[in-house]
Amino acid sequence: MATIGLSKPYYAIYSNDGNTVTYSNGGLIGKATELTLELEEGDSNNFYADNAVAETDNQFSGGTITLSTDDLLPSPMLAILGLKQEAMDVDGVTTDSPQWIVYDDDQAIPYVGFGGIIKAKQNGQTKWIAVVFNKIQFANPGISAVTQGETIEWQAKELTATVMRDDSVKHGWQMQSTPMDTEADAEAAIKDALNITNPNSTLGTLTVSGAAGSETGETEITVAPPITYGNHYVYQVNTDVTLPAEYGEDVSSWTPWNGMSAIQATTGQEIGVVEADAANKAVKAGKATVTAKEGA
Repeated sequence: MATIGLSKPYYAIYSNDGNTVTYSNGGLIGKATELTLELEEGDSNNFYADNAVAETDNQFSGGTITLSTDDLLPSPMLAILGLKQEAMDVDGVTTDSPQWIVYDDDQAIPYVGFGGIIKAKQNGQTKWIAVVFNKIQFANPGISAVTQGETIEWQAKELTATVMRDDSVKHGWQMQSTPMDTEADAEAAIKDALNITNPNSTLGTLTVSGAAGSETGETEITVAPPITYGNHYVYQVNTDVTLPAEYGEDVSSWTPWNGMSAIQATTGQEIGVVEADAANKAVKAGKATVTAKEGA
């Protein structure tokens, strides 16, 4: 069987309770371009009888995965590297809700399960093989970039991870499916193994808080948790603000907000903030009572 492709690099956060292994909060890392596995060479443990090797044992002792992707977006980067986001408040910046991704002493890189799909040819037919590594830990990636010249030199993102045996009774470390007829079948197998379900279509909650701004009639608003990459904020101010009732509700009539600028409002009013996706559909929402700076 000849390998001809690679796709769908999934991750899920690993945890265990004794010998019981579970996965949660999984998703796609990006679009895969290359995957390699290098195994550590274990020392042969030979038993001799009648002046020759009668039994031998050479068990898995570890390995390293190298994964290249087209990009490493903030959401999976935060998850697989244990990073955090902080709001960026820079004068003159027009990007909606910019964030710093912070590497510091609080970083705790988690163990994760990892899976991907290998595309192959078998007797002239295309097949897909699901591959899952039970327990790995990614390392902080380096930075490598080349200036653009007369032609574009495409540059992929590279991650490395240590492969370990899991904490189950038999300490599994890798699973491979038999060749499957469709990529969707292989993807379903990976998502089942890593307990990845489709996003829950329930409106999330934002914690909105405010304080008097620096100018009369302004309020400074903060929102938690940090915004998801690719989404944006919208808001309404009124005596009584009605938040979206459902996930996916259209909020295109709401006022865009960059997540940083002070907002004109009156103390005692309500302010509702919605995190919306690129199609202006509500993802999360929350509201608070306004505290604005009073006039002199």
